Amino acid sequence: MRFIVSFGLTAVLLIGCGGFKMPAAGPDDEIAVFADDTTWQTLEPILRRVFEDTVWTPQPEPWFTLKRVPFEEWGAYEKWKNRVIVGPLDGAGAVSSYITNSLDTTVRNLVMEGKEFVFNKYDSRARGQLLMFLTAQDLRTLGGAIGSNASELSYYFRRMSLRRELADVAEEAAYHKRDISRSLARNYGWTMTIQHDYHVAIDSAEARFFWIRRATPADMERWIFVHWRDIRDPGILTDQYVLALRDSVTRRFLRTVGDDAHVEIAPYHLKIENVNFLERFAYETRGNWRFSDKSGGGPFVNYTFYDTPTRRLYMLDGSVFAPRVEKKKLILQVDALLQTFRTVAELSEEERGELGLGKSPGK
Repeated sequence: MRFIVSFGLTAVLLIGCGGFKMPAAGPDDEIAVFADDTTWQTLEPILRRVFEDTVWTPQPEPWFTLKRVPFEEWGAYEKWKNRVIVGPLDGAGAVSSYITNSLDTTVRNLVMEGKEFVFNKYDSRARGQLLMFLTAQDLRTLGGAIGSNASELSYYFRRMSLRRELADVAEEAAYHKRDISRSLARNYGWTMTIQHDYHVAIDSAEARFFWIRRATPADMERWIFVHWRDIRDPGILTDQYVLALRDSVTRRFLRTVGDDAHVEIAPYHLKIENVNFLERFAYETRGNWRFSDKSGGGPFVNYTFYDTPTRRLYMLDGSVFAPRVEKKKLILQVDALLQTFRTVAELSEEERGELGLGKSPGK
């Protein structure tokens, strides 16, 4: 992954005002694109391929859709959630001129040398906002850089969407089920946020399995489970181990009411990567689950990692069952809750106080 220069440090003209900012406006899954005519005509296909990447749920859904906006309307979109401004430094249009004038000499030199081409600015005019600048010496170089870094560029916007979901979760703190979070911390040594409309489906200390469900509205379900086990050798963690473990856990616990089918990983559109999850090396698995009798299914996201201080393997998993509706927003919501996972040792004093756990040992 390329090193990303903080645009707020390198472009004085784009430094946001301090103090309180209102939430960003616009659709969460739409990116406003500003580009001169020549740039847009040349790069539109690759920009759509990069940012309108498909998530299979199992139906194809684009993560984002691009909306080209005339540069004359730049001011009207200054508080938009997702914006991209793209153009080469040698371009003759207003967008290229704006980009060139916004970069200081040091950064322009990095661009001309081909060392940098993407600069991100967060929360410049509103909370939960990402402004991405894409530039290079010329159009050909710029197109090549965008195509070579497609997954990275899309990731920034998906990560910002997740950050907004986490902000929404935090704003609902008064309604969270802290009694359940407290029980998890005291009984199992880890905890997570439990939103008010989730209920506990299974809580088994013996099996080391905790499962919560949300069924509102009635034709839409979100499931989150945590499974943990003590292991001495983290080297057992492999792609195959993660997939086999998830299938064994869901075969045992995620079963239909009649007990005649169970949840399993569907053998299509499956992706597993090594990621940094909450400052830990982890396996991130994204794909689709299905009932073993093929009667239904949906998307899931799974994080499996080894926690060195506790010598535990943790599997955190979120799934969605929502026929007939788009599911990318729903999978983002369960992903956000997985991001609230903490071991007791990681809790701040404030968080311990909120859960009624007292001060950390030694304090």
